[in-house]
This record gives sequence, C-alpha cells and structure tokens, in this order.
Amino acid sequence: MRRYLTAGLMSGLSLAAAGAPAWADCTEEVVSAYDAMAKKPFVRMETNMITGTGPMKMVLEFVTPDKMRQTVTSLTENKTVESIVIGDKAWTQDEKGWFELPPAAADEFATFRDQSLGFKDNKVKFDCMGGDTLDGKSVRAYKLLDPTVTVNGKEMPRNPVNTEGVRVYYLDPAAGLPVRAIFAQKDRLNAPIHREVYSFPDSLKIDPPATVQPPPTLINEPKDESGDAGKK
Repeated sequence: MRRYLTAGLMSGLSLAAAGAPAWADCTEEVVSAYDAMAKKPFVRMETNMITGTGPMKMVLEFVTPDKMRQTVTSLTENKTVESIVIGDKAWTQDEKGWFELPPAAADEFATFRDQSLGFKDNKVKFDCMGGDTLDGKSVRAYKLLDPTVTVNGKEMPRNPVNTEGVRVYYLDPAAGLPVRAIFAQKDRLNAPIHREVYSFPDSLKIDPPATVQPPPTLINEPKDESGDAGKK
C-alpha cells in the first residue's frame, strides 16, 4: 500500500497581523490584510515548524483562485513530499511517482487550500501590540486573542490559564498585507515554534502532473470476491 500525506496533517497554522486602539479595529485590519492577500494572483508561504517528529519545512504556493502546490520536507529525514490541488482534484508523490488522490483526500486538500489565504468566516479577535521591525522593515504586530465562551451573558476566556504560547501576526502597514506570523512561547517570540513568511512573486505556474501512476490501494477498498474478476 502506498502512503500519502494529506493536508489535514499539515494544516497546523495560518496566521496574520495589524494595529489600532480597540480590538474591533485591530481585528478588522488583520482580516482585511488577509482578504487582500487572497486577491493577489500569486502567493508564497514558507513555514518552518517544530513537530512531534522533528523540524519540518512547508512551502505553499498559490495561483488564485483554485491552484495550490504544497511541498513538505522533513529536515531530520531529508525527505520531501509534493502535492498539487487544482479545483476539486489533487495529486501527490511517493517513491513511485505521482498519483491522483481519492475524492475524500482531494476534498481535504481543497478545503485546506481555501482556508489558507484568510480567516473566512472564523470568528477571530486580535489585540494590537504596536510597531516592530522585521529585517529592517517597519511592521505592526498583532496578537490573536484566546477564544471566548459566554457565561451568564458575559464573555469569558475559554482557557483562562493559557500556557501554550501566543500567535503573533505582522503586517506591512504601507502595503496592507501580511508579512509574517508566528506561534511561540510568550517570553520567546524570537524563537518561534512555528514561523510563516509571506511573499508575492511576479509569477507562478502550477499544472497537473504530466505522468500519473495508478491510485494507491486503500486500506478499506472493497475487494471483488465473486470469482468473476477478469472475466468478460
């Protein structure tokens, strides 16, 4: 049986940034920046992350509105898996070459693609952290606020004691676009567990694989036990 890496295993984080006096204004700036990114014709996201199996690098490239290429590299194993999704079809590679993913896995990749360029209908809130500098460039920093629940008519933190860290988003205020997003411990923002960097190339090309192998055998694939297999 061939193995393939689905987008759901890699979705991890998709991040953002902005700044203003009230959280409503901060949230609007971040969401607007991601909406603007989703309208760019070509987008590249380069992510470095620490996972349970060691450090990994993931590169997502988009030709909007419906093409995405995902390249995931395990830095400990020096092994790369490349996948492509176009419309509602998806393909991935293994040691034997390219093959088309079954509909359920293709749908998962398509959903991941559609959710990666913005917050869509997610009810997120951001707080402003002020100005900062990244690689000599002025940016604004924003913190994703913890989810809340309503108790007796009041909004309360869903996780009152958050020891997991913070998600910080950085925006280019002049361009109105995301620059970087991180997940880090609160006192170690300079050593993030997850770092996502955005760029906007002048062009990208994403096409279906030229040569495609037969699809992999699935664990739950029904078998023909009628004894008529191969008969005409």
